[in-house]
Amino acid sequence: MRIRSNNGVIALLGFSLVLFSFFTPKAFALGKVGHQVICQLAFDNLSSNTQNKVNSMLNGLSNKHKKLINKYNHSSTKSEVTFAESCTWADAIKKDKSFDKYKSWHYLNVDRNETEVTEQTCAKNCITAAIQLHKAILSESSASTSTKDNSWEKLQALMFLGHWFGDIHQPMHINFASDLGGNRTKISMLNPQANGKEFVKCNNMHWLWDECLLYPKTESKSHDHSNQGLFNVLHNKLSKQWPLAPVSQWQKDSVYTWATESLNITRSADLLYCELNNKNYCLPIEKNIINLPSYYQDDHQGILEKRMLQASVRLAYTLENTLN
Repeated sequence: MRIRSNNGVIALLGFSLVLFSFFTPKAFALGKVGHQVICQLAFDNLSSNTQNKVNSMLNGLSNKHKKLINKYNHSSTKSEVTFAESCTWADAIKKDKSFDKYKSWHYLNVDRNETEVTEQTCAKNCITAAIQLHKAILSESSASTSTKDNSWEKLQALMFLGHWFGDIHQPMHINFASDLGGNRTKISMLNPQANGKEFVKCNNMHWLWDECLLYPKTESKSHDHSNQGLFNVLHNKLSKQWPLAPVSQWQKDSVYTWATESLNITRSADLLYCELNNKNYCLPIEKNIINLPSYYQDDHQGILEKRMLQASVRLAYTLENTLN
């Protein structure tokens, strides 16, 4: 897996650049790297037969979409696209109007008193429905359509699935429409290493959970500040955790369980995102800006890393069973 360093402005996955104020200018494109780590770890744990099938499908990717993915990832436009890199395609196409219908598929909005995601929560145009649809497409026989059309449809399903598994495990993607998934909840965080100065660039709850929580907790000259460096740290860390994880249990869970897990994190009191009233509604905290404590990253970074590991385990299991 190759994650290439970008010496210019680094564009983040699906959102604007967000950095903690105590990091150097060579900060990480973590949104992209986060999705790629999930998919690379899943790929690592596929059988060689399934890996070959995935690579064979990616070999059919058109030059147009190779260039799109590589441009989005700030990679060489001449390079081939790995499965991990293809998992950013669902965000790379957001500016293409022909794919507009998929924009709402990255998330699921629920009512503020909702505590569980079920089949009745959403029937279409949301992430739970998207996963099931693209899983079905990936498993379909090619007999019903022409080989060319079917191959492209299946390849899209593969790339979408890789991305959807990352999104559904990010808590802020199972959220409330009124808050745009945490994008309207402004935050600041005290930085003890900057003598109490606030983190001013990571300025809303969605960005924090989509990107910033996985940044290194301390700044060090020994850190590799390239995208490859961050990828190596996260990939190595989660690879070591895989053998210790309850893999068989996670594999048994349904897409609604995955979404409910994220919703439960979103609603949890220690997330400091919303407050439960006596009718179990998760109401917005009535502040212009939520001041998060300096220990917030320490308390929640592990939660986000676990969600990434769960996404990888479940993606690998799904691909193994869908492609064979």
